[in-house]
Amino acid sequence: MNNTQLTGKLANPKLMLFAFHLYSNLAKGDKQSVEADHLWHKCVALGQLLQTEPKLDFLPENLSNRNSQNNEQSDYVELWQSNVERLVSFTTVSQPDKLPLKGVIYPLRLHDTYALDFTLLFRNSTVEVKQLSSLNFQGCLLPWEIQASLGQTLVLFAKPVDFAGNHQDLAKDCVDALFQDSELKQPKPYLVGDGKLLGSPILEFDNSQEDPKLKCHILVWLDTNEKTLKLEEDGNYYRPLINLLCCRSKIIYAYHQAYRCNEEARKLYRQLEEKVEEFSRLKSNRDERLEQLEGCLTELPQIGLNYARYLRDIELHQTTIETNVANYSYWLKQLGDCSIQEMDNLDFIQKFVDRSCQIFQKQIKVNISYLTVGRQLFQQMIETIRGIVEVDAQKQQVQYEKVEKERDRNLQNTIQAVGTGIGVGVGFAGILAAGYPLIEKPWDLPSPQHPLLPPHPFIIALVLSCVGGGGLGWLAWFFTKRHLNAKSSPQQTISPSPQNQLTSGDV
Repeated sequence: MNNTQLTGKLANPKLMLFAFHLYSNLAKGDKQSVEADHLWHKCVALGQLLQTEPKLDFLPENLSNRNSQNNEQSDYVELWQSNVERLVSFTTVSQPDKLPLKGVIYPLRLHDTYALDFTLLFRNSTVEVKQLSSLNFQGCLLPWEIQASLGQTLVLFAKPVDFAGNHQDLAKDCVDALFQDSELKQPKPYLVGDGKLLGSPILEFDNSQEDPKLKCHILVWLDTNEKTLKLEEDGNYYRPLINLLCCRSKIIYAYHQAYRCNEEARKLYRQLEEKVEEFSRLKSNRDERLEQLEGCLTELPQIGLNYARYLRDIELHQTTIETNVANYSYWLKQLGDCSIQEMDNLDFIQKFVDRSCQIFQKQIKVNISYLTVGRQLFQQMIETIRGIVEVDAQKQQVQYEKVEKERDRNLQNTIQAVGTGIGVGVGFAGILAAGYPLIEKPWDLPSPQHPLLPPHPFIIALVLSCVGGGGLGWLAWFFTKRHLNAKSSPQQTISPSPQNQLTSGDV
């Protein structure tokens, strides 16, 4: 950018960074989040970059200890209290002009949020507009550098010197000057509204980014009224303004989170659609179909649970927006009570509620209505698969019981046949035993005179009983099986042939 384009002078300009970072949330209850001290560590990094005196390394531990010791249940808690001081003051010099700068840090806790006021100002100096880049050295106060979870707002307060032009043009030049020394990673803010606060014009700039960490919101407040400076120094406007900006950041953050949850839920819904398509192509084989359905039952409940969680989170973000819209309106009224009634105009601040917030709420309601139908589809899909699996499992059980019954019947037939064979064999052995002197005849051993001896009658009886019993047992088993199979098979009915049927004309 050509610096010669930035003309005009400003007296005692100061740039205030209002950054907001979540301290606790609903999911974690009252527990402090892991990155809650992010803003205090960011102050340390800013102190190192700006070479402040004193250094700001003591801030994180000091503020964390004070917050843990402070159990005050208030929506506005000042975290720094040293003797009577509520601010952390430091000095530095501007780069590259080497002009003296004063800095102030005012840390707060606003209900569940940490709020940081990091202010840099030229002390008793009149500077050119292009020198405003020293207040934002290398873009160190821009949102993508601060990375506050809920977002931020930059407020530039300055008195124009010997300026008779258009305030909008001067405000645009001031914004351009704040960006001239920084790497532009996001679109530059543009003018979105203007009004009057404490008798002087205030103009609003925004870059329309949805992510709070990338949203650059700037207010340029030009001191053109003799009453403005005194009222600004009295500071009655300060608490309503910082609370109002905090509510605004929360609303934008909640909508961004709701949008993100909606996108993730839609991804899960697409997975459900894929499961529905897979469901329409079920395998014909029962075992393969059961395996396929059981795989769906394993995946779908987890997908459905994540889907329900996203839907729940969207509803919580909707409640957050509604709550902070009401709080925003309250603090806007408080700010109006501090203003000069006949001169001030805060319609541009009210427009955020009337237009942007209504769009947010309507869009979230539409998303919830669509996602609710998807949740019902998840439930129906799971119930349908469970029903099919149950039916197939019952059929499989019936078939299994039938096979087991057949096995039991075959086992009974075998036992019956074996029993018959053993009974017949024993009886046959008894008959044979009666025809041989089994006891009286001695057992002869082979000798040289009689190398071959006939078998002992007991051996003959035993062999014949086994052969006879086995054969008769097999015959019994064979005829028993045929009889049972014939009994279990359906009987065929013979219908009379047409030739044998009598018609109404036959005698």
